Amino acid sequence: MSTGIESWGAENLSKIDALYPFVGSEKIMTIIGVVIWIGWQIWQVKFENNSYEDQTSQLSGETLTKVISEDD
Repeated sequence: MSTGIESWGAENLSKIDALYPFVGSEKIMTIIGVVIWIGWQIWQVKFENNSYEDQTSQLSGETLTKVISEDD
């Protein structure tokens, strides 16, 4: 795969355009990535809290006492 660059002389550098796609969209893509990451983190915390609450609600009363005493 050729970039079309034959020489790195100063006269050719002004003719060289971007060598990668989506030039100029770095900021918006970073913002989108951060928003998605924060959204995923919030969802993950809520999901784990719900799972934890479900598990602790199943271990109440006698069941909790039985589980604790079996660990010893």
